[in-house]
Amino acid sequence: MKTRAKAIVCAFLAVGCYASLAGDTGLPPVTIDYFYEAGCPACTRVKEQVLPELKERYEGFYVLNNRDVGEKSNVIMLVAYQHKLGITSNESVCMVVDYQYVFNGFDAIKKGLFNCIDKGVSRRLAGNWTLPNHITVSSGDSLKIADERMQRFTLSAVIIAGFLDGINHCAISTIVFFMSLLTVSKLHGKAFLLMGIPFCIASFLTYFLIGLGLLRVFHSLSGFTYIRSGLNMTIICVLVVLAILSFRDGFRYWRTGDSHDVAVKLPGTITTKIHGIMRAGIAGRTLITGGLITGTLVTALEGVCTGQVYVPTLVMLAKSGQEQGRAVSYLLVYNLVSDIPLVAILALTYFGMKTQTLLEWSKKNVVISKILLGFFFLAMAVLIGNR
Repeated sequence: MKTRAKAIVCAFLAVGCYASLAGDTGLPPVTIDYFYEAGCPACTRVKEQVLPELKERYEGFYVLNNRDVGEKSNVIMLVAYQHKLGITSNESVCMVVDYQYVFNGFDAIKKGLFNCIDKGVSRRLAGNWTLPNHITVSSGDSLKIADERMQRFTLSAVIIAGFLDGINHCAISTIVFFMSLLTVSKLHGKAFLLMGIPFCIASFLTYFLIGLGLLRVFHSLSGFTYIRSGLNMTIICVLVVLAILSFRDGFRYWRTGDSHDVAVKLPGTITTKIHGIMRAGIAGRTLITGGLITGTLVTALEGVCTGQVYVPTLVMLAKSGQEQGRAVSYLLVYNLVSDIPLVAILALTYFGMKTQTLLEWSKKNVVISKILLGFFFLAMAVLIGNR
């Protein structure tokens, strides 16, 4: 206890001495560059748990530079720090002390910030401290580095999400049923393509336009901190629930092979409507028109289930800060990738694949797709929560 009391007294004396020296000799305070994003959960925790204690313990002895990464100049500086100090992970909150000591993420800040400030004060008092070099910011290089990183990460995430959307059990079961109808209706050769190709085109365009509209909505909400925070928390909660249900569905189907054990699927009423639309489209007078109308209506209804992948991806795109043209191009990539299974099954059926083979493949796809979707939902929840 005596040792601890002495340490506390020494600390107070050191702070008092430093205050005196700072006033007499003009020693600069500890510099803290605080990079954050408005509304992010980790940033809120720093604001509520770290900053009040920082002020209470060191008020007058440090300078806190608040740098909202929603501003271009702060993004440039953060990237410059990352490049200079070898910061490889992208956390939603980061502090850099005296231009050289990095605390990346809430846990690192909470654990090491105050100790680093104590050492910074001690070095100044020891008299052997020199002012560190300020970060050199080259906007062209920093923007180029940041842009390249964001493009690589976002494009990879979009491609993976699009692929998982395409093999989603909801989508695959609908595609298989449609191909079965075409086969049973004895549409072969040219007639098969006149119905199938317009269906694929309409499906792609409908899904793309739905995504484009939602993307614009999410972009428009990005300026409202509380709305965006509420949306993020809602989506994170939904993603966690979907992940749990997906893992459970995969396990149950693996054990029983019964589709009734799958919880995350199209409701029976919507499935019935989709099947009715498909039958009506095939029975129509014009195959091309029937394919276009069927593809449009089926895709719109199917979005109730496939939207579980689409919506989180659109939220991620809206939060990634991509310029509008690039975000739309990523949306195109997503839809092209998600349509690959549809086009592949259409081609295989055209070249003679039997309906029974499709049905067996569809059943085998359930477990794999559910497990992959479960991991995807968890990854998206973490990603959205940290952005």
